[in-house]
Amino acid sequence: MKNLIMVIMVSHFFTSCSTTMNQSVYDKQSKTKMLVGLSNRGGLQQDPFSVWFNKEYGAYALNKEAVQVIKNDSENLSIMLFMGTWCGDSRREVPRIYRILDAVDFDESRLTLINMDREKNSPDGEETGLNIHHVPTLILYKNSSEIGRVIESPIQSLEEDMAAIINGESYTPNYSDFGAN
Repeated sequence: MKNLIMVIMVSHFFTSCSTTMNQSVYDKQSKTKMLVGLSNRGGLQQDPFSVWFNKEYGAYALNKEAVQVIKNDSENLSIMLFMGTWCGDSRREVPRIYRILDAVDFDESRLTLINMDREKNSPDGEETGLNIHHVPTLILYKNSSEIGRVIESPIQSLEEDMAAIINGESYTPNYSDFGAN
């Protein structure tokens, strides 16, 4: 009986988690669906998102030196990535980010992908307190502390910007003064 209860609880946990992952809603502006909330690569590889995801992922040429810098420290990193499937910048940059992460054999369990609506909100408010005002926003963490972020688009290239952040170099992302007085 205990085993049956345990199986039911575990099944319920996975069922309830899967209903909140890759949630799509109708976007009135584009008259198509958009993802909101917690997501993963699988959500981006579904129609209609797979068209732009696969095209941009396949076309992106990597800077191998910068990729090596990321790879050397990738085991110490965790990432939060905020995006909008409706956003042209996200459609360009997020597949490129996945291409970089694949090149460094990044453990995707340390990547949290959150899809935002057009008002830059997610259903469960994962953006609260993180000053997310443009998407995509890639936040790099080391030992649970933010070490830097790339906002909307890179200054050099995604992998060069990520390498600069990892190396502790001076790096100022786009819109870093957004909302400043």
